[in-house]
Amino acid sequence: MRLTNSIIMALTLLLAVSCNWNEVIDDTKPMPPEISLDNSSAVYTVMTGETLTVSPKYKYVQGATYAWTIDGRLISSEPVLRYTDDVAHSVYIKITVKTDVGSASDEIRVDVKAPAPPPDPEPEPDDDFWTFPQTEFNVSLGRSILLKPYDIKEDDGIGYVWTLDGVEVQASAVPGYVFEARQEGSHELSVTHGKLSQTLTVNVCPAEGTYRRAAGSSSSAAASKIFEFTPAPGQYVNEDYTANTAEEAVTYVTKRFSEGSYVSLGGFGGYLVAGFDHSIDNNGGYEIGIVTHLSEEYTEAGVVWVMQDENGDGLPNDTWYELKGSDSFAETTIHDYSVTYYRPSAPGMSVQWTDNQGGSGKVNYMAAYHRQEWYYPLWVKEDRYTLRGTRLEAHNYDRSGNGTYWVNPPYGWGYVDNFNETDMLGSKDTNHFKISNAVRYDGSPANLKYIDFIKVQNAINGSSGWLGEISTEVCGIFDNNIKQ
Repeated sequence: MRLTNSIIMALTLLLAVSCNWNEVIDDTKPMPPEISLDNSSAVYTVMTGETLTVSPKYKYVQGATYAWTIDGRLISSEPVLRYTDDVAHSVYIKITVKTDVGSASDEIRVDVKAPAPPPDPEPEPDDDFWTFPQTEFNVSLGRSILLKPYDIKEDDGIGYVWTLDGVEVQASAVPGYVFEARQEGSHELSVTHGKLSQTLTVNVCPAEGTYRRAAGSSSSAAASKIFEFTPAPGQYVNEDYTANTAEEAVTYVTKRFSEGSYVSLGGFGGYLVAGFDHSIDNNGGYEIGIVTHLSEEYTEAGVVWVMQDENGDGLPNDTWYELKGSDSFAETTIHDYSVTYYRPSAPGMSVQWTDNQGGSGKVNYMAAYHRQEWYYPLWVKEDRYTLRGTRLEAHNYDRSGNGTYWVNPPYGWGYVDNFNETDMLGSKDTNHFKISNAVRYDGSPANLKYIDFIKVQNAINGSSGWLGEISTEVCGIFDNNIKQ
């Protein structure tokens, strides 16, 4: 029987269809693995410290191996990913499945977010009518000091009555009293204001020069001892060091100075006190050198105070005298300015503050740059503390206009961490100071023949966006009369 061409073509087509059908329904042939994510967008969100679970669906994975990787680094070999991260950021994670037949891979993005911080606590109200930062004073015979209450609130017009050793010496609307040190020994003064009263003690010490310590061949140009380190809260406080006591804080500064490294004084009022193994004589020149970080475009000015060891006990518990600078008597400068800082209620929070001018604000927590839990000094045990000193007007401003480029122009002269050729004396990292610029409470010359202690204190209350608070930095303090 002869087959026509049409019959042959039909049989051929039937045979081809029959072969294709057998291939489709043959489910015994091995297949490469497949991955199907449980999130079609492949973007997952999790909070820091929490665990994210990703459970893809797999096909053809008999005998498979699993690899979850970040930048090629293996983080899990399980089919299900359980991922925890303590850092807020975005990360890409790749899943690869391999069998003897082949492999498959996919990628997910995980957005790790930090929880919103609790609201900043409101400062507790201060109901005190006045403040006495200290109640005992030491002063050399022949000098005078101003005694007065600070931060008087809503004066009701009642006068202030002062008594000296039981005898009334002043009744006035002026709260302060100038004590003349005319007789050695301990004297008791009291001030009353209506029903309020406060008793103070003034110890009149021997005349200037009694306890002067001459420099010798073995005397050190560098400060020999740090007596106190009390910074204001700030982004560098507690960073890369732990100090739970005042002694440990002093040890930290001592170590940093020995390494030539800087110490940050935090926000306004933060200070450190240093002493020498001898008295620094006033020779009419620049007797004091303070090493710092100088920037022509960004000043973080600090004020310098000096003290004689008037009672001879070797401790900085006598009378401080400010070294005047170019802005000491400017209308924008505030003397006896104080800021009270309040301990945050939880880690990672900004530090609230109020001042004695009715102002308030906060030292911002800079999570992107300084992640230590507390900007409030750990060794300050009180839940609030007050720092007092001279405040210079902040000059800082945003030159870029979009928050990216902050500058703080320098002041004329007489300040630490202040780029000024007058007192830099050709150095790149040091400001120099004259003891002859020491002034009394009324701005008149103190006429000190020598000094024994130096205090450096941040004089600016200001913040510059992403740069954070303005903070004076100190790297060392030296007696320029001794060649280093």
